[in-house]
Amino acid sequence: MARLTSRLLGLTQLLAVLGAVNGYVEMLSGLQARQINAGQLAAAYDYIVVGGGQSGLVIANRLSEDSGRSVLVVEYGYFDNNPAQVEPASATQYLSRNLFNLSSVAQPGIGNRQGQVYAASVVGGGSTVNGMLFDRGSAEDYDIWERLGNPGWGWSGLLPYFKKSTTFTPPSPELTREYNITWDIERAYGNGPVQATFPDWQWPGIKIQWKAWAEVGMPINTEGAAGDAFGAYWIPSNVDQQYRRSYARTGYWDPVANRANLKLLIGYRVNEVLFNANKRAESITIQERGSSNGAPTITVKATQEIILCAGWLHTPQILQRSGVGPRALLQQAGVNVVADLPGVGSNLQDHPVSRAGFQYQTDVVPNPGSLNSDATFRTWADQQWQQRKGPRSMGVGNALVTAPLPILTSNFQAILDKGKAQNAASYLPRGYTAAQVAGFVAQRDILLASFAKQDNGVVEIPFSGGASTSLVLMKPLSRGTVLLNPANRYAEPSVDFNVNINPVDPDILVATIKFFRRWMAAPSMQQLTPVEQTPGASLTSDAQLANYLTTSMGASTAHSCCTAAMAPQEQAGVVSADLTVYGVTGLSVGDISIIPIIPATHTCATVYAIAEKAADLIKARYDPSIPSPPTTPGTSTQPVPTTTTANPQPTQPPSCTVNKWGQCGGQGYTGCTTCAAGSTCTFSNDWYSQCL
Repeated sequence: MARLTSRLLGLTQLLAVLGAVNGYVEMLSGLQARQINAGQLAAAYDYIVVGGGQSGLVIANRLSEDSGRSVLVVEYGYFDNNPAQVEPASATQYLSRNLFNLSSVAQPGIGNRQGQVYAASVVGGGSTVNGMLFDRGSAEDYDIWERLGNPGWGWSGLLPYFKKSTTFTPPSPELTREYNITWDIERAYGNGPVQATFPDWQWPGIKIQWKAWAEVGMPINTEGAAGDAFGAYWIPSNVDQQYRRSYARTGYWDPVANRANLKLLIGYRVNEVLFNANKRAESITIQERGSSNGAPTITVKATQEIILCAGWLHTPQILQRSGVGPRALLQQAGVNVVADLPGVGSNLQDHPVSRAGFQYQTDVVPNPGSLNSDATFRTWADQQWQQRKGPRSMGVGNALVTAPLPILTSNFQAILDKGKAQNAASYLPRGYTAAQVAGFVAQRDILLASFAKQDNGVVEIPFSGGASTSLVLMKPLSRGTVLLNPANRYAEPSVDFNVNINPVDPDILVATIKFFRRWMAAPSMQQLTPVEQTPGASLTSDAQLANYLTTSMGASTAHSCCTAAMAPQEQAGVVSADLTVYGVTGLSVGDISIIPIIPATHTCATVYAIAEKAADLIKARYDPSIPSPPTTPGTSTQPVPTTTTANPQPTQPPSCTVNKWGQCGGQGYTGCTTCAAGSTCTFSNDWYSQCL
């Protein structure tokens, strides 16, 4: 009788799950049916958002809050209505149907291998296919954006938008007590559309790993999302309380899909932005996905603004096809030059990754391998998941180390000196202009100053109880490009990560491998009896480890960004701090491509904050009753004036000089302020002056 009851209970649970799935499919089908087709397009909309990915859905949601404004979103991809795409297992499944199909050019820095290109082609964009690790960078990671000449884009300017986008729910008290999971709702979270929480499970071995981090001197922080994302800390997943993916579609699109003033057209490529004689963006041309080049196109007008949210890969390509980009490239492609902006498609950054592999010979049980090796445990886990509990509620883990360089290696100053002394142009892509080199040098100097601090990290080491993990370079100095194909501007662009080219990058990762070995040798770890598998204990010299990196590194962790960078135009910036494109009007960018320097974090949460702030900036441009977000540090809403007046700084020794294009002043700057002969310390904003 008990066995029969058990079987009936299992059948009931299965039917309940199937019913929920069927209901979910019906709901999604209904939402999809509300989308328009090309024949239903109006001739004009107030706003056109190019791209229905993560940032595009956020901006469209916020702009359509004003029922008097019409908003059109044009997305190349389609809906992914497969219920499996919102389950935790999808965190490691980047399905080809949701991605563009291309690879990078051969990468000399990793043995001439091609790099995998990750760019989403689906409604919801990268939030639909990511690993659901929902973390933010440290405060310093964003403050350096502001120091680069982007007032209002530091931590204090972005924190309200991080909060606005997210609602956090604490994990169960039992899990919290057992694993000492920590968070800080008041400092870090608000009441936003995207849900975040912890899964119902952690692997027991993670307790030992936490102890080992403390033993090797790694700081332990309560809450990385409150600006303290350095050292070791817990992070939630962007899932709801049933551990289903919470993302741009469920948070920002589904709840407002029936707004009369909001329209979404899927399965169409945006070919170009068209400008009038005064260089104002007036309209876009679109073409049905899958149709041949030269097929009929449709022109749709925007009466207020066109916002590019086509991502790091296609935002710069659309700009280039539209005549906004590097003059030489546009002329080679036969494109009429509207605005010569050499930075369009440059400054490409990602988080390159290697791997350290160990085996625990006396591992605790259960462990991450138990789902494969122990049939009894797997059966129990499957039973737990019928109640939305247990190991299958986990995605890719919830604990990180983001290691500051001075903790990573005692040799950090030599790495910094190597970076400062290098000829930057030697490691940048060929064809970089003087302005592009100047822009990179400004970034490099700010980054190297930041590397010397202990309040931000340079590499990421995820840990969740297993013996092997990724070693991720979070702040590379190498820079790449995304450039249209001059022979066929509508083909996929050429992607060159230029990964592992700047010699500072492999130096940091070599130090990371050595530090990881120290962690494995910590006293607490010895109960697990760790044995190194890769790179292999026989590889001990820096040269051997650097060679291992060349053969093992991947160019991307799906965090590509920065190809339409927010920076001063004289430093090859593409957009200003209000996200409008230099040299034209009526056109802005609101996606991941505006990031100037990649933060040491998975980029999803940062993109939500960027898009939320972008929406406020756009609204304020057209509605005088809406205050513009602050554009200077603090609460002022007045823009920082740009002048050529030298910024007075404390006296430095005569032997201290800054080369041309280097930083020489700014609030909080304590370095050298004397410019080399032939240049003057020139004020750009309160946070940054440079030798010009």
